[in-house]
Amino acid sequence: YFIVLVRVKNKTDYTGPESYVAQMIKNKNLDWFPRMRAMSLVSGEGEGEQNEIRILQEKLGSTMKLVSHLTSQLNELKEQMTEQRKRRQRLGFVDVQNCMSR
Repeated sequence: YFIVLVRVKNKTDYTGPESYVAQMIKNKNLDWFPRMRAMSLVSGEGEGEQNEIRILQEKLGSTMKLVSHLTSQLNELKEQMTEQRKRRQRLGFVDVQNCMSR
């Protein structure tokens, strides 16, 4: 009904929202249309912001856990590589000594 109203109404009589919607319709952009949401179902705007902040904090917490886990895995890998280098150096040193004693 609103789209019909905007199309039928004189452009000089548009209100702010009607001008906005008319321009969006002209650009074939339906972002103005409420999909899967209604103003009557939305809690206060402050609550919505609080919910967004809570969700972002949860995501940040899980991301921090992931980073911590990856950091510990990288440290383990670094230790293993260092240990392998030491072993190779020892083996190389032992091989050099065996070759020299022959």
